[in-house]
Amino acid sequence: MPRFDIDNVRDFTDKAALIYFLKESDKKVNKPSLHADKKRNLVKKAKQNHLIYSALLGVLGVLLLYLPINIYPEAFYYKKITLPFINYEYKLSFIEIIYGLILVGIEIFLLIKADIKIVSKIASIYGYSPSLNINEPEAETIELVNIGLGKDRKKFTELGINPYQNFSRISLFMLRAMFIIKAFLSNFIFRIVIQKILGRIAIRSITDFAGIPIYAFWNAYSASIIIRRADMRMHAQELMYKTGEHFHEKYKDNPKFKNLIYDTIEFVAITKKNFYPTDYLFAKHFLKLFDIPIKKEHRLSENYIEKIKNSDDNIKEAIGKIMILAFLIDGKLGTLEKRTLKKLGNKKVIPFNITQIKKWTKEYVSGKGFEGMLNF
Repeated sequence: MPRFDIDNVRDFTDKAALIYFLKESDKKVNKPSLHADKKRNLVKKAKQNHLIYSALLGVLGVLLLYLPINIYPEAFYYKKITLPFINYEYKLSFIEIIYGLILVGIEIFLLIKADIKIVSKIASIYGYSPSLNINEPEAETIELVNIGLGKDRKKFTELGINPYQNFSRISLFMLRAMFIIKAFLSNFIFRIVIQKILGRIAIRSITDFAGIPIYAFWNAYSASIIIRRADMRMHAQELMYKTGEHFHEKYKDNPKFKNLIYDTIEFVAITKKNFYPTDYLFAKHFLKLFDIPIKKEHRLSENYIEKIKNSDDNIKEAIGKIMILAFLIDGKLGTLEKRTLKKLGNKKVIPFNITQIKKWTKEYVSGKGFEGMLNF
């Protein structure tokens, strides 16, 4: 296992996760020279296996909860409660609640462990492995572990752009529990609907186990978020340096372009209403590349759009491409981002139409990168 100064990691959860990540990384054979299509196929296969595992944990959780309840109902001491307005009779048991919380805790532990393992696997597919000869945990490894934990880093404040707050251990647990709670509420509503439709035919065993697909879905959805963040972080790093070189070579001596970079990054963050780890990498790299001083707090210029509109055509094209890169760097182009880019295109702020942008999006998501856009 790589030699990391684990004592520098104070949080117990982080320390345990780092140790597990390093152990998993040490088992894997890294693949730095694989073709992009081969990498995508390996990531896709790993993703499928992880989603199936996460969904099955949800199924198992339901079975372990409701099988004992249906087999030995007398052991759980139920009290009948009628919910107002909808006239729904619900049996409440504090023993069931405690038993359920224990199962949730075990399920969250297994999900987090699996998420860290899949992040390690994805990193290895892209050729990443923790350094063997350093005295303290490498920053990139820490970031990958945090993705596995579902944590967002407070270090985003370094750029003065839409910061996230760091999670405590309790917050981390609650973040993971959120998906379990959503599953519980979805299942609870589903059970009411079934009982209202089927009436007395809907015996308890049917309503209990009918929620299995719901729990499986929420677990798989939670896992898919982790996979996408890890995949896009590794994918983005490969492309970030290539695109950075492209823009730096063409615009390093252009002060108008340089003066619009910070605002463009801020504009993208505001539009996304989020700031993913890949966004941070992209922003930090471009600010450093063009030697732009980082501010404690950066605010978007009120006349930002007008500045672009009044710029030369080559600046409009470059800033438009930077926008698209920044929107796509986390792996997707949402409805709001598409609408924003379409609006800017229609107003001639950027010289691209939405059809062309969707084509570049498809190329990026499929692993082909931004060659088509940069050479446009």
